[in-house]
Amino acid sequence: MKRLKYLKIFLLFAGAGYFAASCNKSFPNPLDANTTGGNGNKVINPKTLVIVVDGAVGTQVQVANPPVLGSLVDYSIFSWDALNDYDNVPVTNNLGWANLLTGVRVNKHNVTGADFSNNRFADYPSLFTRMKQEKPGLRTTAFFSSNGIAETLAADATIKQSYNEDDAAVKEAVKAELRTQNADLVFAQFHDVDKAGAASSYSNNSTTYRDAILRVDSYIGEILTALKSRSTYSSENWMVIITSNKGSNTVYNPSGSWSAFEDTRHNTFFFCFNPRFNSKALSKPGALIPYTGTAPQFSGTQSQNRRAKAVTAGSLFDMGSANEMTVQCKVKVPAGNYYYPAFLSKRASFSGGVVGWVFFMEANYWMVNFGQTGLGNRQIRGHVISDGLWHTLTVVVRKEGAARNVYTYTDGVLYNSGISAATRDITSYGNLNSPQPLTVGNLPPDNVTNLGNFQITDIRYYNVALPDAYIANTYCTTSIEPSNQYYGNLLGFWPGFPVVNDNGVFKMKDFSSYQNDMVLDSYSPGSFNDLTANVCPPITEPVYKTVPNSVDVAVQIYAWFGIAVPGTWKLDGKNWIPTYSDVSGG
Repeated sequence: MKRLKYLKIFLLFAGAGYFAASCNKSFPNPLDANTTGGNGNKVINPKTLVIVVDGAVGTQVQVANPPVLGSLVDYSIFSWDALNDYDNVPVTNNLGWANLLTGVRVNKHNVTGADFSNNRFADYPSLFTRMKQEKPGLRTTAFFSSNGIAETLAADATIKQSYNEDDAAVKEAVKAELRTQNADLVFAQFHDVDKAGAASSYSNNSTTYRDAILRVDSYIGEILTALKSRSTYSSENWMVIITSNKGSNTVYNPSGSWSAFEDTRHNTFFFCFNPRFNSKALSKPGALIPYTGTAPQFSGTQSQNRRAKAVTAGSLFDMGSANEMTVQCKVKVPAGNYYYPAFLSKRASFSGGVVGWVFFMEANYWMVNFGQTGLGNRQIRGHVISDGLWHTLTVVVRKEGAARNVYTYTDGVLYNSGISAATRDITSYGNLNSPQPLTVGNLPPDNVTNLGNFQITDIRYYNVALPDAYIANTYCTTSIEPSNQYYGNLLGFWPGFPVVNDNGVFKMKDFSSYQNDMVLDSYSPGSFNDLTANVCPPITEPVYKTVPNSVDVAVQIYAWFGIAVPGTWKLDGKNWIPTYSDVSGG
């Protein structure tokens, strides 16, 4: 059997007599593998120590390089990218404490402000209430630096004490509990790090904040020393969870999609330690998130007639003779050269002099074409896109002095090669209103082509000329929030999927306030799962759950104590199951 050396953890656990029944295997109930004396008969007593450090931003704690936490890495499930919540809601200490101690998120416990008013703890009791109900013989103790938590979230703890913002007093109380009492669950809350961040900044650039992190790290070291010094320690099985209740207080308002991973208010750290655990680092995903869905496949071939039309919009999308507009979509076109297939339009046909506009392919690049009676067609080119990858296309019609100029962007980049000012200016084309509905797909009857099975998603129509910088910063997004500065200018927004079957009529839903769904002539579904820098979809719940969340703490503790969580509790957390290494004592 392999002996683990504990020098990295200050020899805290060197004397523990732990033996593993199996090496490097996962155990749904970790207690199954824990025996003492090698006889395989006696299950070691489960015990848990929880330490919560308020306001400790996970990535900043990592940069501070706290020595005690660093010493636990080799024997912990850990993350510097953990989350207190992944909803875009204001973050408070109370919300963080409620998430940690109830195992449910804010939509259930309803703690949203700086106090616990309007909470639903009767429906979603705290960890201490559940432990009292399920394991009434256990001694549960809670020591809080902040006032007001104990009475609400730890009312059913065997012992609960508050220390009026005195972290050092909390440390001493926890040490005394560990040395002298038959402790089963010990909970400690420290608040000085959050106070330091609020007084300066939640960054290692602030000496005040960094010093507070290192000071509480030294407190953790003292507490672990007290834990190891217990006379009964060798017959106990301690799981130690160290985490933060929230990150910073810095409001995050991105120009593009919001992500909890980028919002430092939500960034916490998480350590789940036991000297028999194998190390497991849990990190947020890389910069690329898969673009996944099932959307219509369109065809440039007339005979297939795969089109979608906003038939209920009336004149909403008319350009008039002076209006600005922005039209945007994402396309995935198979590799090849294609001659003149339309794929997004508002005009009756592609014939010269027909009023309106159309996006189309020419060879391997795209263009936008404007038509007017007696004036023929005016075309402005875009970049190459026929490569089988997703691209975001944007056309902006902008009033600039007396001119009405057209600009094309591909993946946020303006195409500006060989296009004269006279070509861009469509002022002479006057009123470009067309009675035809906004249409996705081919434009009959005059664009016979070999283009088939291409896809168009994320179609947006604005009644404003979006600025270059905004397009460059947001082109890859696949959603737009009502809080967005241009949401009020959004006349139509069709993500393209999922397609809805409305009594036999297939529709692409319009998620703008106008709700002009596009009706499909026919529906040929095509699934995709693509990883590309050109598309940055919102991060979904399963992705956020690839790192520890605050609601996981209660679930982790229930599992450690062998408590089977019934579905009626409606918990939101998950149990991070450790793997073990064989350990011999001494």
